[in-house]
Amino acid sequence: MNGNRTTAGSKRRIGGLILAASIVCCSCGSMNDRPAQEGLALALAGMAGSDGVSFEGGAALLQGGKAFPGSTIYYGGHVKDHKKVSLFTLLPDERPSPAAAGTEALKQQETIAPAYYSQLEKREGKWQLLNNKTSAGENNPLPALNPLRQLEELERMDKKVSEETGAASGTRVLRIELTAAQAHEQLAAELEQEMQALRPGRGFSDAGAAAGRKQQATEAMVALWEKRNSEMKLRLEQAEIKTVYHLTVDTRHSLPKRLAWTRVVSYPGAANRSADETYVMEVSFYGYR
Repeated sequence: MNGNRTTAGSKRRIGGLILAASIVCCSCGSMNDRPAQEGLALALAGMAGSDGVSFEGGAALLQGGKAFPGSTIYYGGHVKDHKKVSLFTLLPDERPSPAAAGTEALKQQETIAPAYYSQLEKREGKWQLLNNKTSAGENNPLPALNPLRQLEELERMDKKVSEETGAASGTRVLRIELTAAQAHEQLAAELEQEMQALRPGRGFSDAGAAAGRKQQATEAMVALWEKRNSEMKLRLEQAEIKTVYHLTVDTRHSLPKRLAWTRVVSYPGAANRSADETYVMEVSFYGYR
Protein backbone atom coordinates (compact mmCIF):
# COMPACT_ATOMS: atom_id res chain seq x y z
CA MET A 1 0.00 0.00 0.00
CA ASN A 2 1.26 3.45 -0.82
CA GLY A 3 2.10 5.28 2.39
CA ASN A 4 1.61 8.77 0.94
CA ARG A 5 -1.79 10.03 -0.14
CA THR A 6 -2.98 13.45 -1.20
CA THR A 7 -6.11 15.09 0.15
CA ALA A 8 -8.04 18.26 -0.53
CA GLY A 9 -8.42 18.80 3.20
CA SER A 10 -4.71 19.36 3.85
CA LYS A 11 -4.99 23.11 4.15
CA ARG A 12 -7.77 22.72 6.72
CA ARG A 13 -5.69 20.19 8.64
CA ILE A 14 -2.71 22.53 8.75
CA GLY A 15 -4.81 25.45 9.95
CA GLY A 16 -6.44 23.25 12.56
CA LEU A 17 -3.10 21.94 13.75
CA ILE A 18 -1.81 25.44 14.40
CA LEU A 19 -5.09 26.39 16.03
CA ALA A 20 -4.52 23.57 18.49
CA ALA A 21 -1.19 25.12 19.46
CA SER A 22 -2.65 28.56 20.02
CA ILE A 23 -5.80 27.65 21.96
CA VAL A 24 -6.10 29.45 25.26
CA CYS A 25 -8.42 28.77 28.11
CA CYS A 26 -11.85 30.25 27.47
CA SER A 27 -14.52 30.73 30.11
CA CYS A 28 -16.41 27.56 30.81
CA GLY A 29 -20.15 27.14 31.08
CA SER A 30 -23.08 24.85 30.50
CA MET A 31 -24.07 24.35 26.88
CA ASN A 32 -26.68 21.67 27.39
CA ASP A 33 -28.30 19.77 30.19
CA ARG A 34 -25.52 17.23 30.68
CA PRO A 35 -22.46 17.98 32.82
CA ALA A 36 -19.16 18.07 30.95
CA GLN A 37 -17.88 14.90 32.64
CA GLU A 38 -20.99 12.99 31.60
CA GLY A 39 -20.76 14.40 28.08
CA LEU A 40 -17.22 13.07 27.81
CA ALA A 41 -18.27 9.61 29.01
CA LEU A 42 -21.12 9.50 26.47
CA ALA A 43 -18.84 10.55 23.60
CA LEU A 44 -16.26 7.92 24.50
CA ALA A 45 -18.97 5.28 24.77
CA GLY A 46 -20.36 6.35 21.42
CA MET A 47 -16.97 5.91 19.76
CA ALA A 48 -16.48 2.52 21.41
CA GLY A 49 -19.89 1.41 20.13
CA SER A 50 -19.27 2.39 16.51
CA ASP A 51 -18.42 -0.32 13.99
CA GLY A 52 -16.03 1.97 12.18
CA VAL A 53 -15.00 5.52 11.38
CA SER A 54 -12.51 7.38 9.19
CA PHE A 55 -10.15 10.09 10.41
CA GLU A 56 -7.56 12.63 9.27
CA GLY A 57 -5.15 14.60 11.38
CA GLY A 58 -1.77 16.18 11.87
CA ALA A 59 0.88 16.49 14.57
CA ALA A 60 4.05 18.50 15.13
CA LEU A 61 6.66 19.26 17.76
CA LEU A 62 7.50 22.92 18.31
CA GLN A 63 10.56 24.19 20.14
CA GLY A 64 10.91 27.85 20.93
CA GLY A 65 7.82 28.47 18.79
CA LYS A 66 9.38 26.84 15.71
CA ALA A 67 8.55 23.46 14.20
CA PHE A 68 11.24 20.93 14.99
CA PRO A 69 12.77 19.73 11.68
CA GLY A 70 11.06 16.64 10.34
CA SER A 71 8.49 16.49 13.15
CA THR A 72 5.40 17.50 11.19
CA ILE A 73 3.25 14.62 10.03
CA TYR A 74 -0.17 14.48 8.36
CA TYR A 75 -2.03 11.21 8.52
CA GLY A 76 -5.32 9.47 7.89
CA GLY A 77 -6.86 6.14 8.64
CA HIS A 78 -9.84 3.92 9.26
CA VAL A 79 -11.32 1.97 12.14
CA LYS A 80 -12.95 -1.38 11.34
CA ASP A 81 -14.85 -3.85 13.52
CA HIS A 82 -14.34 -1.75 16.66
CA LYS A 83 -10.78 -2.98 17.21
CA LYS A 84 -8.81 -2.76 13.96
CA VAL A 85 -7.05 0.46 12.99
CA SER A 86 -5.15 1.30 9.80
CA LEU A 87 -3.06 4.49 9.61
CA PHE A 88 -1.14 6.03 6.72
CA THR A 89 0.69 9.27 6.08
CA LEU A 90 -0.82 11.97 3.88
CA LEU A 91 0.93 14.41 1.55
CA PRO A 92 -0.33 17.98 1.99
CA ASP A 93 -1.40 19.38 -1.37
CA GLU A 94 -0.13 22.84 -0.46
CA ARG A 95 1.83 24.62 2.25
CA PRO A 96 -0.06 27.04 4.51
CA SER A 97 0.17 30.72 3.82
CA PRO A 98 1.17 32.88 6.82
CA ALA A 99 -2.40 34.15 7.05
CA ALA A 100 -3.88 30.66 7.01
CA ALA A 101 -1.43 29.28 9.53
CA GLY A 102 -1.55 32.20 11.92
CA THR A 103 2.02 31.44 13.06
CA GLU A 104 5.54 31.15 11.70
CA ALA A 105 5.91 27.58 12.95
CA LEU A 106 4.89 25.57 9.91
CA LYS A 107 5.91 28.33 7.52
CA GLN A 108 9.48 27.61 8.57
CA GLN A 109 9.04 23.84 8.36
CA GLU A 110 11.16 22.64 5.43
CA THR A 111 10.79 18.89 5.65
CA ILE A 112 7.87 16.51 5.87
CA ALA A 113 8.10 13.11 7.57
CA PRO A 114 8.58 10.17 5.17
CA ALA A 115 5.80 7.79 4.20
CA TYR A 116 4.57 5.29 6.77
CA TYR A 117 1.77 2.77 7.10
CA SER A 118 0.60 0.86 10.16
CA GLN A 119 -2.05 -1.65 11.12
CA LEU A 120 -3.04 -2.29 14.72
CA GLU A 121 -5.50 -4.57 16.43
CA LYS A 122 -6.75 -4.61 19.98
CA ARG A 123 -6.07 -7.99 21.57
CA GLU A 124 -6.72 -8.84 25.21
CA GLY A 125 -7.24 -5.18 26.01
CA LYS A 126 -4.00 -3.95 24.42
CA TRP A 127 -3.25 -2.39 21.05
CA GLN A 128 -0.75 -4.48 19.13
CA LEU A 129 1.02 -3.94 15.82
CA LEU A 130 0.21 -6.51 13.19
CA ASN A 131 3.28 -8.39 12.07
CA ASN A 132 4.41 -6.61 8.92
CA LYS A 133 7.46 -4.52 8.04
CA THR A 134 5.59 -1.32 7.24
CA SER A 135 3.80 -1.31 10.60
CA ALA A 136 6.89 -1.95 12.68
CA GLY A 137 9.37 0.07 10.65
CA GLU A 138 12.04 2.00 12.50
CA ASN A 139 10.92 5.43 13.77
CA ASN A 140 7.36 4.86 12.56
CA PRO A 141 5.31 7.50 14.46
CA LEU A 142 1.87 6.26 13.41
CA PRO A 143 1.17 3.70 16.18
CA ALA A 144 1.40 6.49 18.76
CA LEU A 145 -1.22 8.47 16.78
CA ASN A 146 -3.89 5.78 17.07
CA PRO A 147 -6.93 7.95 17.96
CA LEU A 148 -8.85 5.12 19.62
CA ARG A 149 -6.01 4.56 22.07
CA GLN A 150 -5.84 8.30 22.74
CA LEU A 151 -9.55 8.44 23.54
CA GLU A 152 -9.32 5.35 25.74
CA GLU A 153 -6.51 6.98 27.71
CA LEU A 154 -8.71 10.01 28.35
CA GLU A 155 -11.29 7.81 30.03
CA ARG A 156 -8.97 6.49 32.73
CA MET A 157 -6.62 9.40 33.34
CA ASP A 158 -6.84 11.84 36.25
CA LYS A 159 -8.26 15.03 34.78
CA LYS A 160 -10.54 18.03 35.09
CA VAL A 161 -13.33 18.26 32.51
CA SER A 162 -15.09 21.52 31.72
CA GLU A 163 -16.95 23.02 28.78
CA GLU A 164 -15.85 25.82 26.47
CA THR A 165 -18.25 28.51 25.35
CA GLY A 166 -18.80 29.54 21.74
CA ALA A 167 -19.05 26.09 20.15
CA ALA A 168 -20.73 25.77 16.74
CA SER A 169 -24.39 24.82 16.59
CA GLY A 170 -24.96 21.14 17.21
CA THR A 171 -21.64 20.66 18.96
CA ARG A 172 -20.07 21.15 22.34
CA VAL A 173 -16.36 21.51 23.09
CA LEU A 174 -15.05 19.78 26.17
CA ARG A 175 -11.80 20.90 27.73
CA ILE A 176 -9.89 18.08 29.42
CA GLU A 177 -6.80 19.04 31.42
CA LEU A 178 -4.70 16.32 33.00
CA THR A 179 -3.50 16.77 36.54
CA ALA A 180 0.17 17.73 36.81
CA ALA A 181 1.07 14.28 38.15
CA GLN A 182 -0.88 12.51 35.40
CA ALA A 183 0.66 14.67 32.65
CA HIS A 184 4.12 13.84 33.99
CA GLU A 185 3.32 10.13 34.24
CA GLN A 186 1.92 10.06 30.69
CA LEU A 187 5.00 11.65 29.16
CA ALA A 188 7.37 9.52 31.25
CA ALA A 189 5.66 6.35 30.00
CA GLU A 190 5.88 7.49 26.38
CA LEU A 191 9.57 8.37 26.65
CA GLU A 192 10.35 5.11 28.42
CA GLN A 193 8.70 3.17 25.61
CA GLU A 194 10.63 5.13 22.99
CA MET A 195 13.94 4.66 24.79
CA GLN A 196 13.40 0.91 25.21
CA ALA A 197 12.72 0.64 21.49
CA LEU A 198 16.09 2.32 20.86
CA ARG A 199 18.04 0.17 23.31
CA PRO A 200 20.85 -1.68 21.50
CA GLY A 201 20.50 -5.44 21.24
CA ARG A 202 22.44 -7.62 23.61
CA GLY A 203 24.00 -11.00 22.98
CA PHE A 204 25.14 -12.52 19.70
CA SER A 205 25.05 -16.07 18.44
CA ASP A 206 28.05 -15.51 16.12
CA ALA A 207 31.23 -17.38 16.98
CA GLY A 208 34.87 -16.35 17.11
CA ALA A 209 36.60 -12.96 16.92
CA ALA A 210 33.82 -11.36 14.88
CA ALA A 211 31.37 -12.10 17.67
CA GLY A 212 33.77 -10.60 20.21
CA ARG A 213 34.06 -7.36 18.24
CA LYS A 214 30.32 -7.14 17.84
CA GLN A 215 29.86 -7.71 21.55
CA GLN A 216 32.33 -4.94 22.41
CA ALA A 217 30.59 -2.55 20.02
CA THR A 218 27.21 -3.41 21.50
CA GLU A 219 28.44 -2.90 25.06
CA ALA A 220 29.73 0.56 24.09
CA MET A 221 26.39 1.39 22.51
CA VAL A 222 24.50 0.17 25.57
CA ALA A 223 26.70 2.33 27.81
CA LEU A 224 25.91 5.37 25.66
CA TRP A 225 22.21 4.50 25.69
CA GLU A 226 22.22 4.22 29.49
CA LYS A 227 23.90 7.63 29.74
CA ARG A 228 21.31 9.23 27.45
CA ASN A 229 18.48 7.48 29.28
CA SER A 230 19.69 8.83 32.63
CA GLU A 231 19.98 12.33 31.18
CA MET A 232 16.45 12.09 29.79
CA LYS A 233 15.02 11.05 33.16
CA LEU A 234 16.85 13.85 34.97
CA ARG A 235 15.59 16.40 32.47
CA LEU A 236 12.07 15.06 32.85
CA GLU A 237 12.26 15.47 36.64
CA GLN A 238 13.09 19.14 36.14
CA ALA A 239 10.27 19.77 33.69
CA GLU A 240 6.82 21.25 34.20
CA ILE A 241 4.21 19.63 31.97
CA LYS A 242 0.78 20.95 31.04
CA THR A 243 -1.43 18.71 28.90
CA VAL A 244 -4.82 19.87 27.61
CA TYR A 245 -7.24 18.15 25.23
CA HIS A 246 -10.20 19.73 23.44
CA LEU A 247 -12.86 17.27 22.30
CA THR A 248 -15.57 18.52 19.94
CA VAL A 249 -18.69 16.38 20.24
CA ASP A 250 -21.69 16.03 17.92
CA THR A 251 -24.50 16.62 20.41
CA ARG A 252 -27.13 14.88 18.29
CA HIS A 253 -25.31 11.55 18.19
CA SER A 254 -22.90 12.00 21.15
CA LEU A 255 -19.95 11.14 18.90
CA PRO A 256 -16.50 12.74 18.75
CA LYS A 257 -15.98 15.06 15.79
CA ARG A 258 -12.51 16.39 16.56
CA LEU A 259 -9.80 15.82 19.14
CA ALA A 260 -7.07 18.41 19.72
CA TRP A 261 -4.17 17.84 22.07
CA THR A 262 -1.57 20.33 23.29
CA ARG A 263 1.28 19.41 25.62
CA VAL A 264 3.68 22.10 26.83
CA VAL A 265 6.94 21.02 28.46
CA SER A 266 8.78 23.88 30.14
CA TYR A 267 11.93 24.11 32.23
CA PRO A 268 11.53 26.84 34.88
CA GLY A 269 15.21 26.84 35.79
CA ALA A 270 16.43 27.26 32.22
CA ALA A 271 17.92 30.65 31.34
CA ASN A 272 16.74 30.31 27.75
CA ARG A 273 13.00 29.65 27.36
CA SER A 274 13.59 28.52 23.77
CA ALA A 275 14.19 25.12 25.33
CA ASP A 276 10.45 24.84 26.00
CA GLU A 277 8.69 22.27 23.81
CA THR A 278 5.09 22.14 22.61
CA TYR A 279 3.53 19.05 21.07
CA VAL A 280 0.34 19.67 19.09
CA MET A 281 -2.01 17.16 17.54
CA GLU A 282 -5.45 17.39 15.97
CA VAL A 283 -7.57 14.66 14.39
CA SER A 284 -11.06 14.86 12.85
CA PHE A 285 -13.54 11.98 12.62
CA TYR A 286 -16.09 11.38 9.86
CA GLY A 287 -18.08 8.62 8.17
CA TYR A 288 -19.23 6.77 11.28
CA ARG A 289 -20.60 3.30 10.59
